[in-house]
Amino acid sequence: MNFGFNSNVRVGNAKYHVQSEDRGAAHPFLDTVVYMGGRVIYKRSTGHEEFAAGVDAATLTQKLHERLAQQHREVIAELEAGTLAIHGKESDPPSSENAVPSDRLDLRLLNPDKWLAKGNVVLEIELFETKSEQRISDADVQACLEYERRRIPCAELRTDAQGRATLKFPLPPNVSEGFALVVRATDGDRYGELRFRLKTKPVENAPVPVSR
Repeated sequence: MNFGFNSNVRVGNAKYHVQSEDRGAAHPFLDTVVYMGGRVIYKRSTGHEEFAAGVDAATLTQKLHERLAQQHREVIAELEAGTLAIHGKESDPPSSENAVPSDRLDLRLLNPDKWLAKGNVVLEIELFETKSEQRISDADVQACLEYERRRIPCAELRTDAQGRATLKFPLPPNVSEGFALVVRATDGDRYGELRFRLKTKPVENAPVPVSR
């Protein structure tokens, strides 16, 4: 059975489309392809054979699905961290891809003083359009931790009818000063981001916003 994943990813002003697919026995590879402006700029393939030994068809399908999802997430994380060896990275993307959306999304942290308790992060997020301040429902919201060129995905959710989402996840024990807590929202071509710098003892301190 064929299955796959599709994601639109914005990095700075550049927009990418990431597509991961398993096309069955006729093409026994898990393929993840990154497009920019309709052009293929990166491809990663993983063969079925390393998962097929000694398992039945149902188990194999489950393992392939899980591995494809992991591969899809890994490619997106590397793309956002700037570590993916994409073709033509040294060249500027077409001007149409660099255009900043006219209707920017803004995110608001509703619980800045109690976002962390006993090692667990709870981010109450509200998403709205900058110009009209209209709340945006059914938008993708993701939280991650970043340090230098590393990116640790933490939680993902969609906003409700009031444009709100509550992201919950445990704070990894090795997080220290220098890490950034990043919340990103996408709604079609529209994009918004919150970025906070974590202090040495995040349990005792609220995140410090980083100037955009």
